Amino acid sequence: MERPLPGLRRLHNILLQAAPLHEDLQAAAVLLMPSDNPAIHENAGWVHRDVTLLQLSLIQLLIIKAENLCTEPQVRRQYSRVVELLQQHGVNATIIRLFSSSDKVLVHISTKCLSCLVLYQLKFQNVVNAEWLQFCLSSLGEEPGSHIGMPCLMSLVAVCKGILMDERIRKADYVLQIIAPLEKVFEGFCATWIFRLSNSDCKPLTLDGESSSQFSCLLDLLEVLVALRIELTLNVSLCKHVLPVILPQALNLMAAPIPYFVKKQAILVLKRCLLYKAGEDFLPSPHSLFNQQGAASDKELATLASILLAAVEECWLFQVPSCDRSNSFSGANEGSEHGQDLVLLGSTCLSVLKAVEIQFCYKASSSTGSGHTEFSEMPTYMPDLLTFLKLHLKWKEPMHYCEWVSLIFIEQDDDMLEVAKSLLHMYLHNPRLNSTTSDGKDIGKLLSHEHGMNPHCIFLFLLKNVSFDSSVLLDFLISSETCFLEYFVMYLKLLKEDWPQFCLTCTFHDMSSSVLFSSVANVSVCPLQMNMPRAQECICSPHVAKSTVPDPKNKQSPRSQPSDSKSSSALGALQRLVEYDSSEDSDSEMLVTEPCPVMSHRAGADSSDIDKHMKDLELTAICSRFHNMSASKPAAPVYQARGIQQKSAQCLANLQGAIDRLHRKKLFPYNPTALLKLLTHVCALSKE
Repeated sequence: MERPLPGLRRLHNILLQAAPLHEDLQAAAVLLMPSDNPAIHENAGWVHRDVTLLQLSLIQLLIIKAENLCTEPQVRRQYSRVVELLQQHGVNATIIRLFSSSDKVLVHISTKCLSCLVLYQLKFQNVVNAEWLQFCLSSLGEEPGSHIGMPCLMSLVAVCKGILMDERIRKADYVLQIIAPLEKVFEGFCATWIFRLSNSDCKPLTLDGESSSQFSCLLDLLEVLVALRIELTLNVSLCKHVLPVILPQALNLMAAPIPYFVKKQAILVLKRCLLYKAGEDFLPSPHSLFNQQGAASDKELATLASILLAAVEECWLFQVPSCDRSNSFSGANEGSEHGQDLVLLGSTCLSVLKAVEIQFCYKASSSTGSGHTEFSEMPTYMPDLLTFLKLHLKWKEPMHYCEWVSLIFIEQDDDMLEVAKSLLHMYLHNPRLNSTTSDGKDIGKLLSHEHGMNPHCIFLFLLKNVSFDSSVLLDFLISSETCFLEYFVMYLKLLKEDWPQFCLTCTFHDMSSSVLFSSVANVSVCPLQMNMPRAQECICSPHVAKSTVPDPKNKQSPRSQPSDSKSSSALGALQRLVEYDSSEDSDSEMLVTEPCPVMSHRAGADSSDIDKHMKDLELTAICSRFHNMSASKPAAPVYQARGIQQKSAQCLANLQGAIDRLHRKKLFPYNPTALLKLLTHVCALSKE
């Protein structure tokens, strides 16, 4: 017989060029047909594994070229005929037998090849591969951690993603043919997995490397099923049960002895599902929340949100781990960055906030006309979130509780804006939070401030983080990757009606900044008292509601880290997404402004010394000093436009001018007339 590798290399060159097959098509199919009998190629002096891997890779390439519309029609017909001949030779059954191999690379390539064959049959033969479906049924009936579980889950993920990403087969009928037979066995498979991992009454299932990867693939499949439910509005019990039944069970995994990356993935999947963004990483276009979401999915999300909030009340937050962030994909790397995993912490906080918002919206829609419009639960959960963050960040009482949004989401602007929008929504619908004061020194005593959700503070910290650069806000407005437009319009409407409170908040920020810098040279650094009474620990905001979670003071922790001396500068160096002054005739019209510093230094002060002292600064002592000064000194004029208020007003004015110029040149991607009207009104208020 002809030695296989030279023939396969020749066929590889032909497929790369999408050239016609001049040899017999039957011979090409025989050459590509993999074998699960190692003796066939070993007798010819060739390694069976290498030949099989090359054959599987060439089958994938053959299918890709057969599907490609750029391939000549005659060549496509040839390639399609070879695929049909391979199926007649039993290529599906042969590949499935390869799944039992102990060679992980061979199993991985075999899984990808079989997934390509299944999708090809859906696209061009309008049938579901019966052998593959039967293999999935038998695999899901096995014990968790079975060696054939991984190829089953990987192929299911690949096929479902392929259906979502290809318009030719993006139909509910195809998915129903796959999902319907798997419903009962898949739910039992998930329940067994999670029960064995999280049940403390029996011996917990220990996850080795392969089992961890298998469970990670299961989480991927759950997210894909939610995406199928959203995109194709599938009305099958398996897709309908992921949100209210299967994902809530995964909350118990936080206390299970499983690898950190699996817990992190579970939190990320939970966050994307609550945000209605399941599958955003692979879908060709993001979900349209208002067009896609219906009454059925509202109820499913509300059930998931209710279970999550019930878990939070049972101290679930303190089961969530947080390891040092690493750039080595969970491997060992001595050069990795040190610090808490802000992605995990931020995703956890955003999930809880979104759950509260979803629960409120569902109750409001269910009780239309009954007057239920208040976020009554919000003051209960915010202290838990703040305590959770203090525990992981070793964070003492800050000058501003609202600063947590900027600290946690410094590298995730999309999640930061989602949090800001949710907090603003809750603020507007809770009369107890939406209260006012007439004295600048009493701003910090407002309930919205003590719970870290004052919208004016959050907006000011956002402006500080971008160094009051209006071009960054313009980038956010133009980008479709964040919800900044929705948040910004909501906030401008509030700002138009609540301008005096904004001015008082700016005064409070200026007073806090002046106290901070006047205290740098005078405040002595003393060790953190971890066993101090809670009343002394919370001296900056003594009215914080008592948390329902265990007191973290009993946990040993090192010294607190500074709040945002590094994070502000990190985002302050944010590069512009679009250089607007590069467009024609724009140079002369662009308003050039010097970037404003976040805080001004005292005259004669050495900036390096200030930064050095800020790293060791005891914010608790500063807060105490600030309150003492507030009680002994008269407050500054309430509506005096200076400091941060002036910088904010100038930033909004620059933004208004930039939007107006782009709109007049028809370069703005949508009609900003309503937005410009709001900005004009706010800018007029700032000049009064």
